[in-house]
Amino acid sequence: MELLKFELYKIFKQKVVYIAFLLLIVFSTGFTYYPGAHQERELYKPWEGTLTEEKVELAAKENDAFNKKMEDMDEFAVLSDEEWTKSGIYETIAWGKQVESNAVQKIKYLAKESNYNTKLEIAMLKDIDTTYFAYNKGPKQIIDYASIFSLMITGGMLLVGLSTIYTQEYSSGVDNYILSSRNGRRALLWSKLGAALIYTIVVVIGWEIFNLAWNLIQYGNGGWETSLQYYFKYYFSPYSFTMLEFHLLQLGFHLLGACSFAIMIVLVSAICKNALISLIINGAIFAIPYFLVELARLPGWVEDIFQFSFLYFMNVEPFFDDFKTINLFGLPVLYSIVAVVVMIVVVIVVPFVTSLVVKHKEVTS
Repeated sequence: MELLKFELYKIFKQKVVYIAFLLLIVFSTGFTYYPGAHQERELYKPWEGTLTEEKVELAAKENDAFNKKMEDMDEFAVLSDEEWTKSGIYETIAWGKQVESNAVQKIKYLAKESNYNTKLEIAMLKDIDTTYFAYNKGPKQIIDYASIFSLMITGGMLLVGLSTIYTQEYSSGVDNYILSSRNGRRALLWSKLGAALIYTIVVVIGWEIFNLAWNLIQYGNGGWETSLQYYFKYYFSPYSFTMLEFHLLQLGFHLLGACSFAIMIVLVSAICKNALISLIINGAIFAIPYFLVELARLPGWVEDIFQFSFLYFMNVEPFFDDFKTINLFGLPVLYSIVAVVVMIVVVIVVPFVTSLVVKHKEVTS
């Protein structure tokens, strides 16, 4: 326990950790603040709740009237913010109905197919329900923050805070004492892993608290019960989650991915004797798969493999934005499940590899 406390002290005493976190949080705001959400929420209230056929038909009529007004407007005329918001309401209601219509059409199409994953996709599509409608800009912004800015914050904080977790021992010469005792070496390894995981959890909790506070203050706390498909990134998603359910799942995925990356950083730091080299290697492990997938022209199966990497684990989106499975002896296994298995394997295997690395250093020193 004393070793764990000491390792935590060494991590959290670094001033660069606090400076980096503050800068990353500030930049994640985009230096913008949206003041018009209260007016938008008031305009949404008459439409909130279960989308009945009457509401859908009324929204379609109102949207037709809006489009006609747009056509008849003078060239330099300007619509008010209220009119634009109402137009957005009509379009969002139509969006939700289209999601369900697409699911019905896809089920009919799949009924004629007999692929290994057909039954699973049909079962998932049948559960999609977009009938509940509400102002959900807050949840969407929170989910978006946890998909984009969280990568920058978690990735940056882990690289800054943990890349030197072992290299500082080598640079200070303390490694001679560490490697002189088998029991001391093992205890120190587990204390470093424990400290790395605790630090990771603190980082994720830190940005999530800011994420909730920053976006709920601006947009309010309503709309968590709306379907995930109301967020355009998940228009084709077959997962029948509400935005609240997805965000909780998103946090769990991100945290597990971040913990697996933190453990990998400890391994690289144990191998490298130079802090800068450790930082560069860990940064490459984190970022290169993303650039290969997004920029390089790779075969589809190669891209799929690279998507099972730390950055994508923490981004979460690629595992839930569409129906994706692997064929495991004729059984369909969702990418999301494969991702969880891979992360758990990393969490289990990498510490074992790290212990072998440290043991080898002890023997050869």
